[in-house]
Amino acid sequence: MLLKCRKWHPTYCHTVWHFCKASDIRKLERVQERVLRAVYNSKTADYDELLSKAKLPSLVNRRLQEILILMYKVKNLLAPKHICDIFYKQFKNYDLHSSDFPIPRFNTVNYGKHSIRYLGPYLWGKVDEDLRNKTSLREFKKAVQAINLTDVLDRRCSCYACST
Repeated sequence: MLLKCRKWHPTYCHTVWHFCKASDIRKLERVQERVLRAVYNSKTADYDELLSKAKLPSLVNRRLQEILILMYKVKNLLAPKHICDIFYKQFKNYDLHSSDFPIPRFNTVNYGKHSIRYLGPYLWGKVDEDLRNKTSLREFKKAVQAINLTDVLDRRCSCYACST
């Protein structure tokens, strides 16, 4: 019997891991960095260089991409109903933000702001409308994988009201 070489999958259930402690997230990134160092036999390259050499996004960026893909599936009713029920749909015609999902209010940070119910619509509202209106899932995934979503998440609103 031949043993097959197994791939290391640091992205298994990673949407759930996204909301764990920051120290655990750093540990996951360090494990991936060590694996990349071993693969490329490099002791001096920094993590970003190793990621670009391997043509991989960081684990944080990959999780954000998966959250956006989930939001696309929810918007287009491609996700199971119990997943779609997590998010509120926007039904107003006069919405100024032109997002498909309203950002819910929250009472606590741990179970409000640090939840997929909040982060999904928030991230969805931050990406370009052209991306949100892609016609197929395959096209959307390809476009999302070309974006560094950690930069999109850090982007602040540049309107006058937000900057004052």
